[in-house]
Amino acid sequence: MRPIRFEKRAVILTAALTLVLGVLLSSDSWIFGKLIPQIGELYGNKPSVSTWIASITYGGVIEEVMMRLFVMSLTAFALWKLFFRKKEEVPTGVLISANVLSALLFAAGHLPSTITMFGAITPLLLFRCFLLNSVGGLCFGHLYRKYGIQYAMLSHMGAHIVWKLIWALFI
Repeated sequence: MRPIRFEKRAVILTAALTLVLGVLLSSDSWIFGKLIPQIGELYGNKPSVSTWIASITYGGVIEEVMMRLFVMSLTAFALWKLFFRKKEEVPTGVLISANVLSALLFAAGHLPSTITMFGAITPLLLFRCFLLNSVGGLCFGHLYRKYGIQYAMLSHMGAHIVWKLIWALFI
């Protein structure tokens, strides 16, 4: 296990991805809000402090532990042992495949809340759910794979903060 360290290059990449993801999440109201009326209504209410705290801690800590530390690591280990057991180290392709699979599972894990919020799932809502969540999942998985879980957690928490700030100030 690697000790937790913060490297300049990793911090810069994490900050950049965090800003991009926060803006992408914010674009939900402008892009999908015009196509799906319920989304516009959701953004009509400003986020409460409890919503901020819940999304930052649940998303940044719980989801990252579940999806990156557990699912992505287990998937990479299983793929390595099933298909590349003679290799000393996990091949990069296996790690990337595990990242893609965990990002898709991460997005699929948001389907129940999407159905709860909108009452049903339409092709557009399905596309929205997978777009917004799998892009984040891929980025967080990349940070986890290259630099460690702390960067994935910081980026996930930061993306929620940027998103909620834009929501509170501009939407």
